[in-house]
Amino acid sequence: MPEEIKSLIYYPIHYHVTYDVVKKNGFNVDGERWANDAKKTFARLDLDPSEEMNAITLGCGNGKVDESIINTLLEKYSKIRYTAVDPLPDELGKFEKMAKDNEKKWQNVKFDFQATTVEEYLEKEKNKTFGLIVISQSAYHFNDIEGTLAQLYNDNLVKGGMFFIKMVAGGWEKVFLKIGEYYCDPKFHFLGSETVKNMLKRRIPDIKLEVVGRDNLVDVTECFDEKSQDGGYMLECLTQVHDFRNFCKPEIKKAFMEYFRDECCNKDGDKFFLRAGEADLIAFKQ
Repeated sequence: MPEEIKSLIYYPIHYHVTYDVVKKNGFNVDGERWANDAKKTFARLDLDPSEEMNAITLGCGNGKVDESIINTLLEKYSKIRYTAVDPLPDELGKFEKMAKDNEKKWQNVKFDFQATTVEEYLEKEKNKTFGLIVISQSAYHFNDIEGTLAQLYNDNLVKGGMFFIKMVAGGWEKVFLKIGEYYCDPKFHFLGSETVKNMLKRRIPDIKLEVVGRDNLVDVTECFDEKSQDGGYMLECLTQVHDFRNFCKPEIKKAFMEYFRDECCNKDGDKFFLRAGEADLIAFKQ
């Protein structure tokens, strides 16, 4: 039986410190590759351009991922209402600042910033519908992932609208699933895109899912250096276990690090690279 812990979500400031180290070492999630994929993906949304595009992004954080989405939508829709939901006011504040900095370019976008959880928002606004629902790297935090995703797709997405979920894949998903054998947290689910894809197919049998993957090779060599602070930070972020090196029992840490090295990484000379993929799950409501 997995031991219940408080994952890194309880330490939001520290989480962003650790996440920045992973990004610095190769997890390029909001750069040019994402912008190109976003342009191709969201340009396919084909609702009536004469009507207001009503979009929502759930667990959006600082909004960096949403920037490319908004820019793409503006190429087709002259009026956009963009609801941004995140429980961390400081991160949401960064999104608000970005919106203000782009005020001229985004003059046709009406923003609605909601500092709350997904569950609280849906309870308050359960009858609202959207032409686009974006869930980028946030489904891990839903209390009931299957139920919430099914509700969003069935009740809150208009016909012809796009359902978009971005999750870790490949080696990082394997890391999460392995850690989930040892630890659990009601506020964080150790899973990734393949697991969520199976959930969606189980709960919404007629859903037609497309998968767009991006590979990221993250240099995790320092994870195997006990003296490296950056290595420790990366292990915390990759496992979502706060103070991983000191918290884990020696036998768990040993077993996990061997699995991490042998099953999740590529070795190139004296360096180790995590196959930290991302996958976009895309569905249009029929």
